[in-house]
Amino acid sequence: MLFKKSEKPDEILPAVQVVSGGVYFGIIKTSSPIRIEGDFKGIIFCTNKVIIDKKASVNGDILCHDVVIGGLIEGNVICKNKCVLNEDAVVNGVVRTALFENGASSSVTGPVYVNKDNTSIDVDEYYELFNKKENLEKVKAEYFSLPQKLILIT
Repeated sequence: MLFKKSEKPDEILPAVQVVSGGVYFGIIKTSSPIRIEGDFKGIIFCTNKVIIDKKASVNGDILCHDVVIGGLIEGNVICKNKCVLNEDAVVNGVVRTALFENGASSSVTGPVYVNKDNTSIDVDEYYELFNKKENLEKVKAEYFSLPQKLILIT
């Protein structure tokens, strides 16, 4: 046989993007990569990579596999693999990750837990705990009390 049958390439998932120019509120749960370029208030559950641009801000928690932070996070970051803080990035909350890297002038105001056991973090399990009715009612009351641009991605 002259030609070898090629294997099917890995499926590339489309990225979820929160663009600049407004404040977005909601809950994002996705297996696609996420890029936040604007202001987001809510919770992000991502079994892929999350990128927070330099001029972006997130007011809420991020639970993900990998994260690169360039802007401001007002909340906790729980990351299964690697958390990278670029230059001048700020996290006002707890960081829990397996690998941690920080750039010049970056800061974390809460404790940073770096432990290889964090590779066993299950983002979907956290989402199931969060998704209980009493928790959702509390979050809806806090995050969705004003008119806004709502994002709910599953």
